Amino acid sequence: MRVFCWVLVLLALGCQESKQKTTDSPDAVRDLLIDRSFWKPGSLSPAGGNRINVHRFTITNTSHKYTYKKIEVRFDYYDSSHRKIDAAKRIVDQLVEPRAAIQINDVKADITRPDVASATVTIISASVN
Repeated sequence: MRVFCWVLVLLALGCQESKQKTTDSPDAVRDLLIDRSFWKPGSLSPAGGNRINVHRFTITNTSHKYTYKKIEVRFDYYDSSHRKIDAAKRIVDQLVEPRAAIQINDVKADITRPDVASATVTIISASVN
């Protein structure tokens, strides 16, 4: 009986979770979230009668450790059937501290196509400060 108890104890110890440290590294796509995103065709462009895409959104840094800057975002544009018809990239050159959020207002990106019905914003990359 004693041997059986020791076998159970050894099995229980062997089945415990490994407590190895995982290294935390910066990952802008994981740590930075886009929310409160709004898109509209803005005022007429200076070059002609076309309207320019205007975006407003919030970037939230969920990291407890890393500050990000020079955040590259991609704007994807969709028609009324939700097909992607265009895209544009921009750099948001602002600091986002750990556990903080910043409001980004009036980012202008390319001329609006007449068939654009909606837009999204995606984080592509960022530098660690």
